[in-house]
Amino acid sequence: MRRLVLLLFIALPLPAQQLGSISFPNSGAAEAQPAFLRGVAALHSFWYDEAADAFREAQKIDPAFAMAYWGEAMTYNHPIWYEVDVPAAKKVLAKLATVKAKTPREQSYISAVEALYGDGDKQTRNIAYEAAMSRLAASNPSDYEAQAFHALAILGLRAPDEGDARKQIRAAAILEPLFAANPEHPGVLHYLIHAYDDPLHAPLGLRAAQRYAKVAPAAFHALHMPSHIFLQLGMWKETIASNEHSYAVSKEWTTRKQLPRTKRDLHSLSWLLYAYLQESRFDDAKKLLAEVAPVDGEDAREQSARSVMLARYAIETGDYSVLPAKLSATPAADEPHAGCSMKPYSGADSSAVAFAYGLAAIARNDKAAVKEAFDQLAAVRATKKPAGARTIDVMSKELESSVAAAAGDMKHALDLAREAVDLEEKLGAPSGPPDAIKPAHELYADLLMKNGNASLAAEQYQVSLLRTPNRRLSVEGARAAAH
Repeated sequence: MRRLVLLLFIALPLPAQQLGSISFPNSGAAEAQPAFLRGVAALHSFWYDEAADAFREAQKIDPAFAMAYWGEAMTYNHPIWYEVDVPAAKKVLAKLATVKAKTPREQSYISAVEALYGDGDKQTRNIAYEAAMSRLAASNPSDYEAQAFHALAILGLRAPDEGDARKQIRAAAILEPLFAANPEHPGVLHYLIHAYDDPLHAPLGLRAAQRYAKVAPAAFHALHMPSHIFLQLGMWKETIASNEHSYAVSKEWTTRKQLPRTKRDLHSLSWLLYAYLQESRFDDAKKLLAEVAPVDGEDAREQSARSVMLARYAIETGDYSVLPAKLSATPAADEPHAGCSMKPYSGADSSAVAFAYGLAAIARNDKAAVKEAFDQLAAVRATKKPAGARTIDVMSKELESSVAAAAGDMKHALDLAREAVDLEEKLGAPSGPPDAIKPAHELYADLLMKNGNASLAAEQYQVSLLRTPNRRLSVEGARAAAH
């Protein structure tokens, strides 16, 4: 009993791991603490592969370490990314049948993760998990980990296109006092950035953004996350530096550990291309397309990243030569990632490149190719969850508007563009580059300019800049509309 009481107050620093500073008292063996704490710190930075390895290491050292199994189970839920692997988590939790939690607090953690992988659909489980974490946090007000993971559970309740900010601000209200008390905590910094990830609240996240990468430089996702705030504030040089570093570190990690190429941080790569385009670094942006060139055995993430990157480059530069000569067949939805048991929120998404392909076809008056683009958008939409379907609705409406404009029917084109604006506003502000590739307000403004209505176009460019601050094409459009 005396050994147990002492271990409850063990809190090992993690300077060598460069993953931040945490304290997680528990009843595991002293020898297993470094691995366990490394796992928790990596978990806070969504470095799920490294976290799982660390928790399994702790289990080997102390097979009766219940919280090490809790930790591994936690790595199979990716709340902000809408990914979960329930069967894999349940295999881990099954081991707890013979490994019992040694304190009521630890049992509360385990009960919460069991609710996360319990009965019902994903949203039902998320609600049950948040409720369990709320009880745990309330019962243990001095437990930073309980408070931080509760805040993340709240963020995990948000729908992909939820415009109401109350959940994220509720999470921020939990995290702010923790930030003041421990500004080196990786989870607090990370989740604050997510809580403030929209143009309105982004200034509040700047403190966390400027600190997080320095606190957890070993985790490539921690290097990327500050750009969520930088991008929302139109800070392109900072966004570029953040994602250059993140992608380079992720490539080094996959090479060193001989992991599948799909483990590269393609998210950072895509954001880097977008930021280069905002700085008019078109040659640098184009070079990045080679990083997502088609290869045998590629998975849904790589295909989706290529679609988005090709579309952004083509639409932002007007260089449609980078697009494929023919659209490929739409992959099945919910295709698992190669080398990974996680099931993504949706399968490979070719909607972005289909949209750009349609705009290119309109420019050269290729009606057959325009139809092909519409058909592809419809096919992808049929595979999507509601949020993804609504984004495709925006792109389809923009494409319809562009067809009408090319045919000289500007009244109809403007009506359709206005409809696209209404659809996009229901999506809420984007968490990153524009979801529909071409912001609807910007497209509407472009058409108003062509129709000779500069004053109304100027208004629409300004609305676009409220949603996507300092976006190059909207800035240039607003400047042109003012003269």
